[in-house]
Amino acid sequence: MAYTVNVSEDRCVGCSLCARICPTGTLKIDKQTKKAYTTDIMCDNAWGCIHACPTNALKIVEAK
Repeated sequence: MAYTVNVSEDRCVGCSLCARICPTGTLKIDKQTKKAYTTDIMCDNAWGCIHACPTNALKIVEAK
């Protein structure tokens, strides 16, 4: 099964903890909006980003 991460832009405060902890590069920070976004790289389901996010803006979901 392949996974990806959904980012709630309303909750994301741009702290970048998720992008820094992500071992696969699934999450990056947009330089203009300063918000996290999901790349085309599939998540390895490590869950580090979920636990690091202070605002619960992330959710790991099955990729379609």
